[in-house]
Amino acid sequence: MVKKSFLIILSVLFLSAIVLSSASTANAQAKKFHLKMGSTSVRSGLYANTVAIASIVNKTYPGEIIVTVVETGGYVENLARFRKGTIQVGPVSTGAAAAYYLGILDWEGKPDKNLRALWGGYFGPIHLVASKKSGITTIEGFTGRPFALNPGVTSGFHIEYFFKALGIKPDYKLMGLGASPDAMKAGVVDGWHKAGYKDAAILDIEAAMEITIIPVRPEHIEKAQKAQPGLHSSMTIPSGLFKAVKADQLSYAYVLSDFIHKTVPEEVVYKIVKAVWDNRVALVAPFASWKEGNFDDMVGNAVKYGLKVPFHAGAVKLYREVGQTIPPQLIPPEVKK
Repeated sequence: MVKKSFLIILSVLFLSAIVLSSASTANAQAKKFHLKMGSTSVRSGLYANTVAIASIVNKTYPGEIIVTVVETGGYVENLARFRKGTIQVGPVSTGAAAAYYLGILDWEGKPDKNLRALWGGYFGPIHLVASKKSGITTIEGFTGRPFALNPGVTSGFHIEYFFKALGIKPDYKLMGLGASPDAMKAGVVDGWHKAGYKDAAILDIEAAMEITIIPVRPEHIEKAQKAQPGLHSSMTIPSGLFKAVKADQLSYAYVLSDFIHKTVPEEVVYKIVKAVWDNRVALVAPFASWKEGNFDDMVGNAVKYGLKVPFHAGAVKLYREVGQTIPPQLIPPEVKK
């Protein structure tokens, strides 16, 4: 009888251990959060920036937050993927993000109030590239000339609106981001637009042929801003950035940041922003675009560049914790101001 009772007790203890182990395993699995992060073409120099952010988060929270980088056609395409739910986080220009959030320009009447910002982002150039043999030296010179336009990418979105505001009408040749350098080399097009500081695709073209990096003038930006407020800007790029840049010159510029869907849990976003905040100095160091654009001023840039999309609740929590002042317009409706 004693032996039988002992066996029953052992059986109960064994079953309890299995149940507890299963519950523990289920709990651990429940803590895992998978995110798909949209990026751009792997041929773009900006693809590495996205990989760096994902890597920092994955290393900081191994097995807890798993960010997978997804190659996309560009940052405007990322907005379409946000709407479809095929990505939850990714980079977009703040101008395009504002238009998408507010339901204007390409998204007229179709606002998406589920978009949230992670940080202020950084200022970067969109280079206007022309073949040297084309003889084009000003942006007005693109009128009527074959020009590679990449639909679905941020630089294409900005430059098409920029040219429209200025009355410049190139002979657009629609093609993918990856095909444009080859079209330039083959002489199929005379010009192209490309975002990125010292961009790899432009360096690739310059290794094969002579090019001109076309400057903009202050009056160009002023006129375009009147037509489409908040979309256009400029910055000075230094002599020697490319072989074709012989002196400092004014370039078209935009602000690029990272956005996330409102439904991603607050605690997950808090940890993502914390990982980037804690590693921001080391994160910026290898990337000229982030270094020149002061990416590490994560809240200051949002204020400086007039971010129109509010921060995610998780980002607000982290920034308040580290003593950052967040203006009321950047606090989302779901967070107490």
